[in-house]
Amino acid sequence: MEYTNLCLRIMNKSNLFKKIAYSIIVGSLGSLLLVVFFTTLMSYGTIEKLLPWIIGFNATLTGYNLINRTNNRLKYERIFAVGSGILMVIITVVLINIIFFNLMGFYPIYMNELIFLITIGAALSGLGAILANNFIKLKGGR
Repeated sequence: MEYTNLCLRIMNKSNLFKKIAYSIIVGSLGSLLLVVFFTTLMSYGTIEKLLPWIIGFNATLTGYNLINRTNNRLKYERIFAVGSGILMVIITVVLINIIFFNLMGFYPIYMNELIFLITIGAALSGLGAILANNFIKLKGGR
């Protein structure tokens, strides 16, 4: 019986990890797809100006998706949301830099822009978590 309880607890934690990873991956791939799409339509200077908006929108989506999918199973929801926003920005910036370097021969995002984007991602992911909590309370879920 003890072994069964241990297995169930491990399965629940891995399921929670999958939900957290899913929200981060969705935000990263969403940002990457928008940047690639805008690359076909606009010059790089215009994309550089739109990048904080793209990152901000997808960071909000990441925070909202994290809270919505975990269903009150996280103890520190806002800290997890901010952390997932930061991780989403880092993954997105690394992927954008790899793709741009392989295709065009330069890195579009440097350290000072990365710090700015991390700040945007952390703040807006936390706001997405607040939005999800308010929406769940409005529905009567908690």
